[in-house]
Amino acid sequence: MGFFSFFWKRKVDSGMPESTDVQFFGLGNPGERYFNSRHNIGYRVADAIASELVNPVAGSRSDADYTAGTLFESKHSMVVKPLTFMNRSGEAVESIMRDFHCPAEKLLVIVDDFHLPLGTMRARRGGSDGGHNGLKSIIAHIGENFPRLRVGIGPLPAGSPTIDFVLGPFFPEEELILESVIRQAVEACKLFAESGIEPVMNAFNK
Repeated sequence: MGFFSFFWKRKVDSGMPESTDVQFFGLGNPGERYFNSRHNIGYRVADAIASELVNPVAGSRSDADYTAGTLFESKHSMVVKPLTFMNRSGEAVESIMRDFHCPAEKLLVIVDDFHLPLGTMRARRGGSDGGHNGLKSIIAHIGENFPRLRVGIGPLPAGSPTIDFVLGPFFPEEELILESVIRQAVEACKLFAESGIEPVMNAFNK
């Protein structure tokens, strides 16, 4: 039995589904160094969504940690945190999509955006990377036509290097705002699972 066949046997034996109705990809960088960085807001939203799944089953492989379960007792869902680092997010996204048989229109990528003020979100059905390296990597692997939810971490302070800002930690006073926006992001993800990206755009793009 080859490694690929062994992986699939182990996945089925552990209760993982062979396909999913919807997938959520929270982007970030693995490791303690980046745990509380602004760039990792996608990870934090992913953890919050995973806590909402019914009958969750967790799994891990070299390119991603993930949790499978159901939303609304019918939508077979998977929440994924790529482990390939932000600039190679597309490798994990393409691989998970293929292995769990989910088309691009049924996945939602959750990313940080320093162009948006902290506490705000924007959903889009597709488009360019907007200067975000995680989205750039995903587009290189699967194209532009996938929904995404941008979570604001801005504004970028005048004169501050972008990399220092996004890899820096949230300030204690920002955590209360984060709690609120993460709850909103979870509601947006639930709506996406139930009805697709258009209702999310209508409800959350203020």
